[in-house]
Amino acid sequence: MIRPDLHLHSTASDGTLSPAELVKAAGEAGLTVISLTDHDTFAGYDAVKETAGIELIPGIELSMGDMDGLHILCYGLTRAESLRQRVTDLAEKRLRRAERMCEKLEALGLPLDFDPVPGMTIGRMQIARAMIEKGYVRTVAEAFARYIGNDGPAYVASERMSIAEALPLIRRCGFVPVLAHPCELKVSEALLSQLLDRWMEMGLMGVEAYHPSSAGGAFRVLERMARERGLLVTGGSDFHERNDTKHGTMGCMLKNWHSAGEDVERLKAAMSASAGEQIGGQ
Repeated sequence: MIRPDLHLHSTASDGTLSPAELVKAAGEAGLTVISLTDHDTFAGYDAVKETAGIELIPGIELSMGDMDGLHILCYGLTRAESLRQRVTDLAEKRLRRAERMCEKLEALGLPLDFDPVPGMTIGRMQIARAMIEKGYVRTVAEAFARYIGNDGPAYVASERMSIAEALPLIRRCGFVPVLAHPCELKVSEALLSQLLDRWMEMGLMGVEAYHPSSAGGAFRVLERMARERGLLVTGGSDFHERNDTKHGTMGCMLKNWHSAGEDVERLKAAMSASAGEQIGGQ
């Protein structure tokens, strides 16, 4: 029986488990297929791809600059050097942004020990956790509300790809682009329908219908919107850490995602087809 979770984060981006720890925990949770989809880096996947002991789908989550909450999950089989180079550029920009935010915090009398690990992407979640360790705030939510949220005194805007750039690049590199957590876009069903049609023309291939943010019956609505357009359906917990109040626990979507096995097989078929198109186009 296929038990997947296609949206997991490790310490390679803003999770709290190392890639090896995450894979071990996934196995203990009874998962059979997973994807490490760290933000703007393949480092987590690369760290465990030879030793995972569980079926591991190469993945990454890219943040788009078009609107709040717009992220694209990418799944693929090829090395895709041009995508990896663009990801490296994004990671370097994240690092510069984090440095500037730490400078602002220091000016506010809140210095942090900033020593990023090479190859890992740095975001506001890591800064928030560091602030908790220093005793400046009690929770991640407080760090965002008082200092590093979009209106906070230490906020620095991030540099991101547009979806118009990202989707064609992802497809050219043989990867399958999937819209992550649509409910986090906070748009009406009518507008989401229009956006899906527009993004499909740019290369979108799937929708993450099963995500912790898709509460109150939204799972079925999103699945219907995807299937009536011939888009892939995926799902994942968006796991970041144990006892996380914002994201999900590993495998938490399986109780709702009844077609998980079939949907994973469809994704894998699309990955193989996309890889063949990319290789044939070289």
